[in-house]
Amino acid sequence: MKKLFLPFVLITIFSQVNAESSSQEQAKSILQTLRQDLTSLSADFQQQEIDINQNQSEVSSGKVWLNSPNQFRWEYIEPAPQLIVANGEQVWIYDEDLEQVTIKPQDSSANPIYVLLDDSKTDKNYQADLIKISPIDEENNYSWIELTPRNQNDEVKQIWLGVEDNMIRVLQIRNQMDNNVVFKFSNTTRNPEIKSDLFNFSVPDGTDILMENPGFGESDY
Repeated sequence: MKKLFLPFVLITIFSQVNAESSSQEQAKSILQTLRQDLTSLSADFQQQEIDINQNQSEVSSGKVWLNSPNQFRWEYIEPAPQLIVANGEQVWIYDEDLEQVTIKPQDSSANPIYVLLDDSKTDKNYQADLIKISPIDEENNYSWIELTPRNQNDEVKQIWLGVEDNMIRVLQIRNQMDNNVVFKFSNTTRNPEIKSDLFNFSVPDGTDILMENPGFGESDY
């Protein structure tokens, strides 16, 4: 029996390695197909946070526009208007109710938003695996890709992408406190015509401006 033990262990290890390699290759293939000829994206979204005790926040909703490789406009409509705009160099976070805008440098290449469009940032910052178990409770037929940061960071612990019909339907982000933020996308349009000024922001008169020190830490965006 002892003679058989080592070969059995080796076979088991090699089987696990092959399975992991296969799941990574399948995930990469799905992402490559999804991003093929994809330069921009627009969609409606719903967002909800679920904490470690399964308490659920109020649902927020709005519209998002993405432009490869690093421009985005994330516009919250309900329950309160808020706007996040990034032009590739800086980010504006505008709170209409508070009449306040925060301006910060755009220097975080590991931001989960970028992995939706950019192969290079995904490969550099995350390991992608195709998984069989859905991370969300509701029934679905999505292909689920799990993204694990290659280097630990203060914000993102895990990311899941739910893909169906060559579209991202769900983006789920788990932070280091094991809280999950779930984005569900609908009415998605591939490569819409987007005016460049959509990714710039003109500060309204009377708005308080908060500038983040570029030399202090790294921006979350």
